[in-house]
Amino acid sequence: MIKLAAFDIDGTLFDERRGEFPASTVEALRQLHHKGILIVIATGRPPQSAQTLREAEIFPDYFVCSNGHLVIGRDGAVLLEESFSEELAEAVWNYCRPRKIGLLWKYTDCTAVCRGDPEFDLIFSKNKKQPLDVRYDAAMHLRRRPNGGCLACSVDELARFNEAFNGQCWAVDINGRSSDLLLWGVTKQTGFVNLLERIGISPAECIAFGDNLNDLEMLRFAAIGVSMGNGDPLLKAVSDYVTETVDQDGIFRGLKHFHLI
Repeated sequence: MIKLAAFDIDGTLFDERRGEFPASTVEALRQLHHKGILIVIATGRPPQSAQTLREAEIFPDYFVCSNGHLVIGRDGAVLLEESFSEELAEAVWNYCRPRKIGLLWKYTDCTAVCRGDPEFDLIFSKNKKQPLDVRYDAAMHLRRRPNGGCLACSVDELARFNEAFNGQCWAVDINGRSSDLLLWGVTKQTGFVNLLERIGISPAECIAFGDNLNDLEMLRFAAIGVSMGNGDPLLKAVSDYVTETVDQDGIFRGLKHFHLI
């Protein structure tokens, strides 16, 4: 019996092309909640996105955000926090600055752009309907320990970065121009696993939906891993089921397929 459903946001719950949460998705989650199935959001977005979900009338029970660096309850309580040390964050900054690599840090209450890049401007403009507290501060990491971040650079530069910081932190490509920056060993799955242990639910009682490669471990870990029709081909290859695209009622149809709504 499925007791918990986990969902990525962008490309899974959120239609990035139209800039909206499809009505069918919101209705599907409402029906899940009515049936008593716990809803977990597992995303690379920072915690401020919880407000965006509430405005869309999506009310998750738990929020695994910043790619597993933070786990937050429905009441806003922080259940798990993984942070870069000031020393590691400064080492990343010193590496990125001379190489002109875009760098931003994620915090519980804001996003701090350490070194700007046109890719970040594009991301922020796409999400103008979902405003974040974005601060331009090259040294915030010296005052506050960040909970992950993002890089903006080529795939080749990304590979060199990962080689330089092997065993300390790593970056996962998103679209060939930007990537998620994580502490070594931290993923959506590690945050997800920590949450399941806290609430006493096994992977055999979970279903997970995603569209990108940073969802891969989570989809493999859950009893049922579902890729969106618009998902990465590699993710589709390891999923138990491929549903329709986000703009073709993919969430609603996927949950219906498994008789969860």
